Amino acid sequence: MMDKSKKVGIAGGIAFAYVGTVVGAGFASGQEVMSFFTIYGYKALWAILISSFLFTFVGTRILLLGMELKASSFGKLIDTMFGFLSPVINIYLLFSMMVINMAMLAGAGAMFQEFGKTSYLVGVTITALAAIVTIGFGISGILSINKILVSAILSFQIIIIVITLFAKNSFEGQINFVEASTIHLIKQGISYASFNIIFSTGVLARLGQEFRDRDVLKLGGLLGGSILGAMLLTSHYCLLAHIPYIFDYEIPVLYIISNKSSFFSILYSLVVWGAIFTTLVGNLFSMTSFFHDRFGINHIITATLIVCLASLLSFLGFSSIVNTLYPIVGLIGVIFIVGIFFYTRKVKK
Repeated sequence: MMDKSKKVGIAGGIAFAYVGTVVGAGFASGQEVMSFFTIYGYKALWAILISSFLFTFVGTRILLLGMELKASSFGKLIDTMFGFLSPVINIYLLFSMMVINMAMLAGAGAMFQEFGKTSYLVGVTITALAAIVTIGFGISGILSINKILVSAILSFQIIIIVITLFAKNSFEGQINFVEASTIHLIKQGISYASFNIIFSTGVLARLGQEFRDRDVLKLGGLLGGSILGAMLLTSHYCLLAHIPYIFDYEIPVLYIISNKSSFFSILYSLVVWGAIFTTLVGNLFSMTSFFHDRFGINHIITATLIVCLASLLSFLGFSSIVNTLYPIVGLIGVIFIVGIFFYTRKVKK
């Protein structure tokens, strides 16, 4: 039987793996938070609270279902919840994860090109090789890399908060936020959570199967959801404090650290890469686990094939992939969350 400190340590590792899978380049740049929440002003708080609740409840439920179903991949979860529809859902999920892998590699290439002053190909290649190596270490590799990179992301988040607290917004005019009904704000909260939760399913289900302790999994889900909620709230606050200037930036966080030392720019580029990498590795692990579970294919072989294909397709460009394919991906997340709620009620009965 595990002692309390070990349980807390494992729960913390689960929480960081959850956060790492959700927090990608869009979050680290501030663009996701701004487009989903900040443009609506202070009223967006309700949407953020809804997202935070869903991150906590659904994330915890996936962990517990992973334990109960002994799910070595997200496929077992989908089969149990959706029955005859599961092949369609599984294919859709795999397609969605492939889209994210393409987008993350494209983002890594663009980041190396812009911040590192190296070629796009170098950024894609380094990130792809690092992802394959991490997958080779299995679930322990996922947990270890997330402990390091998520710690760095959270530390940078604290730096942004401190900068914001001491910054003075010189704008004195009227700020016109986007008008939105309560229903629309609720929809924004659900959409943001569902879009991100769907990509953490594979990792969370496997963690539930790996650490078969209900208390540890509940604590891990609670911590992970709470951290994500806190990150959303603080990011929203920091962006609000710099309105309207952030609206002129493709990457809003760059405005916040502008006029600071070059150290912050270097640190920020590393944080963005870390956010890209944790999301890429999480999705890649979910896909390799699925193919290993269904067809017995080695994780490294699958990871190499997926990364090679995603690397080739990443040359479509980050913006093109996001604008064209991301909207298609969101729908399945809502269906999945509804499925989780209905399946939970069914089990309780």
